[in-house]
Amino acid sequence: MTSKRGVLLASFIKTDNEEQIQQEVEYIVNNIEITNSLIFLLEEQEDPLKKIITYNAIVEKGKPFNPRLFTMRMHRKKQTNTLYTINALNAAVASQHDGKTGRDLKLDWSQYENSIILTAGKELRVHPIQVSKIFKIEDEPVEE
Repeated sequence: MTSKRGVLLASFIKTDNEEQIQQEVEYIVNNIEITNSLIFLLEEQEDPLKKIITYNAIVEKGKPFNPRLFTMRMHRKKQTNTLYTINALNAAVASQHDGKTGRDLKLDWSQYENSIILTAGKELRVHPIQVSKIFKIEDEPVEE
């Protein structure tokens, strides 16, 4: 028997509507197999309407991560609180090493502290983020 490992997912939503955000968090809790009890709501500092819901979940090959929202797999550098995709990591390394990439090249993570780094095409995009809310998921049964 193989145990399933969770991956970090980021679902993107553009709203300030607390009720809509709550509905999306409830959808995640009720329809996606999450692997820990915390769901983070982040917002972009330059555009607070742009929110990112992050959570660890079990994913199945070939299935959409979250059919309701644009969702992608992310990685996190805990020391600098940086969220990133592998493509963005490669683009960041290339930007710091004259276009070269490779596992042997180190990245100065301090440039990306409290940010999500993504790519648009081949271009690196750095978005400063902050945690705006943490949802603690209880394992108690839902009251009817």
